[in-house]
Amino acid sequence: MRVAAGLISVGLVLGTAVGAQAKAPVPPVAPPGSIPGPDISYWQGPNVNWPDIAAKGAKFTIIRATRGTSGKVNDAGLYTDPYFAQNVQGARNAGLIQGSYHFATPNRTTGAVQADFFMNNGGGWIPDGRTLPGAVDLENDPANKSLPAVAGVRKDCYNMKPEAMITWIRSFSSRYFQRTGRYPLIYTNASWWKNCTGTAAEPNGTSAFNLTNPLWAANWQRKPTQPIMPSGFTKYTIWQFWNGNDKPLFPGDQNMFPGSLKDLQAFAGRRDKPVADVVVRAKIGKLKANKKATLTVVTGNRGPDGTGPVKLTIKLPKGLTLSKIGNRKSCKRATGGAVCAFPWVKANQKGTFRFTLKVAKRAKGTLITKFSVKATGSLDPVSRYNAPWLRAKVGGKAAITQDKRYGSCKSVTKAKLGPYRKGWDPEYYWYKDGDKNGVVCPR
Repeated sequence: MRVAAGLISVGLVLGTAVGAQAKAPVPPVAPPGSIPGPDISYWQGPNVNWPDIAAKGAKFTIIRATRGTSGKVNDAGLYTDPYFAQNVQGARNAGLIQGSYHFATPNRTTGAVQADFFMNNGGGWIPDGRTLPGAVDLENDPANKSLPAVAGVRKDCYNMKPEAMITWIRSFSSRYFQRTGRYPLIYTNASWWKNCTGTAAEPNGTSAFNLTNPLWAANWQRKPTQPIMPSGFTKYTIWQFWNGNDKPLFPGDQNMFPGSLKDLQAFAGRRDKPVADVVVRAKIGKLKANKKATLTVVTGNRGPDGTGPVKLTIKLPKGLTLSKIGNRKSCKRATGGAVCAFPWVKANQKGTFRFTLKVAKRAKGTLITKFSVKATGSLDPVSRYNAPWLRAKVGGKAAITQDKRYGSCKSVTKAKLGPYRKGWDPEYYWYKDGDKNGVVCPR
C-alpha cells in the first residue's frame, strides 16, 4: 500500500537485491488455512480483472477510497480515488468481501474530519456480511521529505509528537465508531508505529488501540509465518505479507486473513461494543457508634464512548445499615446494601449519590464497604479497577475508597505520586508504576 514514489523505491530495492542476471524468485502466497486477498488503489489502473482475482482464490479485497482531507492524484490534501466506485462494483460482482481504506495525512486536518471525509466518500460500513470495517492507513508518505526539519519530531511522523499522533488516531477511530458502530482497522508496520506512537511510558508503540481496533499488519515475508507485530497489539486480523511489484498472484499488495471464510464473514457482519472506562469512588464521614453517617458515592464514565446499561452495587459490612437513599431514584435497597442502575452513561459524564447510614450501637473496629460498577454491553479496558473497597474505623477519621489490587498504598512514596486525573477524584493520587492506568491511592 504505497503511493507512486514508494512503489518505485521498493521496486528498485528489490531489483537491486535480485540482480540483473539472477532469476526472480516466485512471489509468496498466503499459507494454508488462511484466506487471501489483494488491496487495490489507483495505481493498479482502471481495468482490474476482478473475475480473474476471484478465480485465483481471493475472497476479500480492501480498496482505497480517499486520502487526506483537490482532486489531483499527488496532492497531499483532499483526494478521492477515481477508480474506487468501479473497483467496489467489480469486487462485489465477483463475490468478494470488500473493504475500503483511507490514506491518513495527520498533519493536515483532525482525525474526525478525515474520518468523515472517508465515510462520506464510500468508506462506511453496513452489516451485510460482505463489507469489512474501513481502515485507516498509517505509514510514512514520501511527500513528507519536503516537510521542514523540526527538532524533536520526525518527518515520517508528519512532524507530530507521539502524543499528538495518538490523539489523532483516537479522533479518527472514535468518529468512525460513532457513525458506523465499528472501529476501523489500523494499517501500519512495527517501525512506523514505534517511531510515531512510542512514548516514554510505551517506547515501542502505544497499546491504546489493542482492545478496540483490528490490526492490519504490514510486514513483507517471502515465507509468511507470523508478522512482526507493531508493539502494543496482541493479535492481527489482516496481514499484508507481500508487495505488488514482482508479478504476485493478485494485482496490488498481497494480504491474508488468518481463518476460514466463515470467520471472515462473521468479522465483516458483527457490530463492535463501545469502550467505556467506568469508575466508582466513595467517601464516608466519621463513624460513631449508634450515630448516622453520610456515604457519598461518585460514579461515571471516562469514555471514550458512551456505555450500555450500568449497574452500581454497594455491599455494606456488619455494623452498617442503610437508613436513607438520597437524591437518586435510580438507586434501590438490596440485600446487604443498595443497587443503582442506569440505561447508559455518556462519555465524561458522572453522577453523585448520597446515602445515610446507621452505625450499630455496638459497632467497633474497622468496617469495610465494598463497591462494584459494571457496564454490560461495553468493553472496559480497566475493568479490574471497578471493585474498590472503603475501609473506615469506628471512632476514626473520615475515609475514602482504595483500589483492591493495591492495598493501603503505604509503600508509595510521594515522589512517585501525581494528580490522578484532572477533573476527577481530586482526593486521589496516581502512582506511576509503569501500568498506564497507574495506582489509585488516597491523599
